Amino acid sequence: LSFALSCSSLLGWRRNVRAPATHQGCTVSAPAHNSSRTRSCEQGILTLAAARPRRRGRRIGRRIARRRAAAMVKILVAGDVEGRYAETFARVAKLDAKSGPFDALFCVGAFRASPDDAVPAAPIPTFVLGGAADEAVGENVKTLGSCGVATVVERKGGAGAKHLSVAVATAAASVAALDDAAGAPGFMGVDVLLTDDWPRGIDVGADDDDALKELEAMGVRPHACGSEKLAAAVVACRPRYHFAGSRDAFWARAPFRHAAAPPSVRKTHVCRFVALGRAAASKDKRRKWLHAVDVDPVPYAPLASLVAEPAGCGDSPFVCFQQSERPVETLAREADAAPASKPAGSLRWNSDGDRGPKRRRVDDGSSTTLFVGGLPPYVDDAKLGEVALKALGENAPKACRASGRGFGFLDFAARDAAAAALGELQASGLEVDGRRLTVDWGESKTTDAPSAQRYAEDARRHCWFCLASPDCETHLVASIGEQCYTCMPKGPLVDAHALVVPVAHAAHRADLDGAALEEFDKTSDDLAATFRAKLDGAHAVAFERVADTKKGVYHIHRQIIPMPRRGDGDAKKLAEDFQTAASRSSFGLDELDPSKPFQPSSNERFFVVDIYDGDTGAKTR
Repeated sequence: LSFALSCSSLLGWRRNVRAPATHQGCTVSAPAHNSSRTRSCEQGILTLAAARPRRRGRRIGRRIARRRAAAMVKILVAGDVEGRYAETFARVAKLDAKSGPFDALFCVGAFRASPDDAVPAAPIPTFVLGGAADEAVGENVKTLGSCGVATVVERKGGAGAKHLSVAVATAAASVAALDDAAGAPGFMGVDVLLTDDWPRGIDVGADDDDALKELEAMGVRPHACGSEKLAAAVVACRPRYHFAGSRDAFWARAPFRHAAAPPSVRKTHVCRFVALGRAAASKDKRRKWLHAVDVDPVPYAPLASLVAEPAGCGDSPFVCFQQSERPVETLAREADAAPASKPAGSLRWNSDGDRGPKRRRVDDGSSTTLFVGGLPPYVDDAKLGEVALKALGENAPKACRASGRGFGFLDFAARDAAAAALGELQASGLEVDGRRLTVDWGESKTTDAPSAQRYAEDARRHCWFCLASPDCETHLVASIGEQCYTCMPKGPLVDAHALVVPVAHAAHRADLDGAALEEFDKTSDDLAATFRAKLDGAHAVAFERVADTKKGVYHIHRQIIPMPRRGDGDAKKLAEDFQTAASRSSFGLDELDPSKPFQPSSNERFFVVDIYDGDTGAKTR
């Protein structure tokens, strides 16, 4: 109506003609004279007034769309620079002027040609792998370290700037820092993961045979390259974008989901893996080295955009969700792609740290077993036997053993048969579902042999937990029962963190007699009940493990930790968190009946956790 009144003079209205107005709930009408003209003009004015908001709405919608586009964090990612600073920065500056501004440039792979290189000024904030975290190596150039999670702020800065979470992992460094970050409360994954190499197994489930064949033609074999540590880093930090270098090849893998089902919460989303070539080294599109992407960081992005799955999205190549399949695990030592000059089947191991390359497998002249490497993780004994029978016919092995971790063994009855099979397989090649396998001499060992005992028969004199040992910290002991005692750990997680330890030296539950085992479990139950009564209904988590380690398994003990109660259903949530953590580490947890004693066999390695509900006192194992 205000708009109508302001236009009255333009449309020839008389001074005493005005539109109806409201005042204190009453309607005041216009004079009745010249009513036809008034009605026609009034209708025209109202038509114009009604049309204006729609046009304004469209303009506002366009402005909102522009603001949303501007709210995205624009980044550039480059492959291995290797000292080609001038060419790389010139290309980045040109692209920034044309399509920018970009908030940051990230460089994966090797950045410097030598440690003493002088790094020139970068046109935009640049971050590189390696070195100490947040160390300036040139003007506008900083290092991100070898492993960890960092935060990069938008280039504009200010109070409204968005923060991009960036994880870094290198094949030579431990990924413990990423595991710690992923285990923090409220962790939602990272926006970008940068690695200096490909993760081992990234090709599993990639339904793009043409791209994989082209990579092999370029000298890159995805099934035989990459790092197991970097695969673990992907599982731990759940990135939305993963960029990798070192292989001088461009490959944008089909997206994959981090969860078994389409995600419905922010903790799970889709990952896009992009491998890049060497920076400024080639104009070949197959070796593309600079990639631009707009990222809306996880905390700011709408939930719908996070859970949306693009066409062709598949399951994670690193975590297997189908019960019939084994988890994706890889060789402990990574096999590099064999050069074309080497005969098929020759196996060379990558260098490990600062040590030189490991030697090829050497046959002692008595083995009747062949080693098969590069197996897909779903291949079992029957599948391997079927492939061997098809390739060798009458000279097929008597037994086939697939480890489920990327390798297996073929056992022959005689040395001559094994040698003949090796020559035939190396000459003709052995493949599984289009994947070429590596064949060489193996060790004649069976997987059923018990593992060697890594601890002394009588280790009480040097055991930390034996009360008679001079190394026992007896001042931490709180109480001593008939068969077990309770003490504090040297580094407690919380004030009431406690350990339950058998008095008699025992390396395994199977080594405890009935009375000791009963008191061992009952002490844990009593402590949980005490926590519940004295600490405002606190839950409790008790766990123990028996595993082969470098130091060996010396004295079994159980850790019990009170957990503050934060709401209904906490105990159930704790159990779900343990299951989630186990799946990230590619193993499963089975629920057991807590009313029955847990008595594994002496050669069984295990991890067991009891969760005590502070609301009801119930125990879940």
